[in-house]
Amino acid sequence: MAARSSQSNTMLYSLITFVGLFVIATVCAVIFYVKSEEYRTQLETLRTDTERLATAREQTALTRIVGKAETGKSYLATMQSLVNTLYRAITGQEPSEEIPSDVKVNDVIMQINTTMAALGDDANPAVGVEGVALLNVIEDLKQKLDGARTRLQQLQDAYYALQDDFDNLQEQIQQRQNLFLSELDTSQTLVDQIRTEYEQLRQQMENATEEQIATYRERLENEQARLRARQLELQETERRLQESESLLQDALAKLEAIKPRPDVEVPAFRPDARIVRVDLQNELVTLDVGRQDRVYPGLTFAIYQSNVPIPEDGKGKAEIEVFQVGQQVSVARIVRWDRRNPIVPDDLVVNLIWDPKTSNQFVVVGDFDTTRDGRINLDGAEQVKELIERWGGVVRDDINIDTDFVIVGAEPVVPPRPTQDELDVDPTAFQRYENSRRRAEVYNEMLTKAGNLRVPVFNYERFLYLIGYDTLSAKMGVN
Repeated sequence: MAARSSQSNTMLYSLITFVGLFVIATVCAVIFYVKSEEYRTQLETLRTDTERLATAREQTALTRIVGKAETGKSYLATMQSLVNTLYRAITGQEPSEEIPSDVKVNDVIMQINTTMAALGDDANPAVGVEGVALLNVIEDLKQKLDGARTRLQQLQDAYYALQDDFDNLQEQIQQRQNLFLSELDTSQTLVDQIRTEYEQLRQQMENATEEQIATYRERLENEQARLRARQLELQETERRLQESESLLQDALAKLEAIKPRPDVEVPAFRPDARIVRVDLQNELVTLDVGRQDRVYPGLTFAIYQSNVPIPEDGKGKAEIEVFQVGQQVSVARIVRWDRRNPIVPDDLVVNLIWDPKTSNQFVVVGDFDTTRDGRINLDGAEQVKELIERWGGVVRDDINIDTDFVIVGAEPVVPPRPTQDELDVDPTAFQRYENSRRRAEVYNEMLTKAGNLRVPVFNYERFLYLIGYDTLSAKMGVN
């Protein structure tokens, strides 16, 4: 009985132990299943993320696609480094690490397209698989540049040859002129001598007998014949001189056709400052000139796009006015600008009057409609002169080789010459007529002299554009 009871207890303990182990195994199985599902979900998420970075086929070929990874960098970081290197090579600018690679690529494409548009017909749009084949375009421009250099060298050789011919011809002409002047002086001396002798003979003839008169008349006729012969020689010498001058003019014309004429307006478009910062939201720009460069509040500038030619009318893309001046920089407000063509760094900053190193010299001629209402202002020229002097320029009365620019208004109107009846009514009418005629003569003389000395000439409208004062002059009513 005791043995049966012990056996029953043993079976009971075994059953309890089995049930306990079963429960533990079941719990462990459930935990394992839950964990495995969690790990499987994470694995699928990682696989999906990895597929987004690179497909399985691309993962096996990373070395072939990217190349050797840089030390301490992943393949993705190496690829980004390669994109940055390509961006620097094309734009010459340091890329920001915060800008995505697709934005950098789009920025490069936009800059290439902008450059191609600026080149215009000079660039051959060699189109590749994904757009402009930049290397092909550069190679084509290199070939054109080599061709242009070859043509320039040929023109220079032709110019030098023609210059030698011109110098030789000019030397010959100078020799002929010297000979002509020498003969002219000799002839003039002879003429003066004959005239003196003639006067003496005439005086003697008045007191001489008939026989003496006949003798003196004969001598006089001989001298007159000699004088006529000398005059014929002078006429021949003048004809030869005119032929020499004609040859000289032809040589100058040929020289002008070979030698390119410089653009006299280039100094007007030379930048006076550089834009270092643009704040379009507040309509402000920062310039790299300040008090040390003689900048002062109220100074205005015209802004021109750097990669396109200056417009023929001189009107810029924007106008600015300085209001805050530091030692080395200054801040200006934007007076006028076009949102479709905003101001950017490296745009040309120009003021025709102001110069940081010197004072430009101006000559003002003509009549000016400074109020721009279609009527000439009597003191319009003086207003223009005051504006130039107020901004640091120097106004002169005459044009010479030191003159930098000429500002012209309308040609003075010359009224009809007053009649005697009009003079009887208004004795000052003739004086006004003479003043107008003289002012018109001075106007044309100044334009001719400016053309001969190659001095840039600007009308009043272009003058306002080139100093960035057009908009303010209209708003303030001050010209």
